Amino acid sequence: MKYILILALLLFTGLLSCSKKKVDEPEDPPIVQQSRLSLKPMFDSEVLYLDSVYTMSNGYKIRFLELKAYFATIQAGGSVLKDVALFDFRTSGNRIFQANQVVSDPASIQFGIGVPSSINHNDPSLFPNDNPLNIAIANDMHWDWNPGYIFFKVEAKVDTIVDAITNCNHNLVYHVGTDNFYTTKSVSGLQWTPIASGLNEAWLKIDLKNFFENPTSPIDVKTETSTHSTSAQAALTEKARQNFAASISAL
Repeated sequence: MKYILILALLLFTGLLSCSKKKVDEPEDPPIVQQSRLSLKPMFDSEVLYLDSVYTMSNGYKIRFLELKAYFATIQAGGSVLKDVALFDFRTSGNRIFQANQVVSDPASIQFGIGVPSSINHNDPSLFPNDNPLNIAIANDMHWDWNPGYIFFKVEAKVDTIVDAITNCNHNLVYHVGTDNFYTTKSVSGLQWTPIASGLNEAWLKIDLKNFFENPTSPIDVKTETSTHSTSAQAALTEKARQNFAASISAL
């Protein structure tokens, strides 16, 4: 009888110890919910790649060299997902931003193209090192001659002689900035897709054929070849601003 009691006590102590270990074991950390917004450049129905040649409706050949843009106050359902993001197609690929936040209204998103006037003229060296507005990240997206940021940049070379030879030797430069050309945009019809644990992604697209061949305000690549957003270039800058915003939609 004595041995039975001892055995029962040992078993009880073992069970208690196992139970205690279970309680004390740390739980797995919660999965951080993230949202990523990406942008796919297109030329009509073709996926666009920098340094590749595409054909415009008039037969001109065009080769894109640079595509950059600032997106500000990116929000959905009234919740700001990102204050400011820099899209740099050559350096960073398709990503606009990734944030530790859940999109509350997944069907639509709102944002500004450019940098709001409230911070557009701040000293770029005073932003935190990881801020897209810091001069080390902004780099050539900030004007030193005209304090403020370039809101978006499209650079290309075009061949305006329609023949069997491709010689893209005429420069096209569209650098749009200054407070008057800040643009707000709303996009609906977004589809958020889980691509990893806790990470959902949605895609926008920008059609650079439409940037030049917008039916209501086409850009003539023979005569409207360059703008740096000076007052003398206001008409072309406004056309580029409108066409850039109009060319962005849900993928």
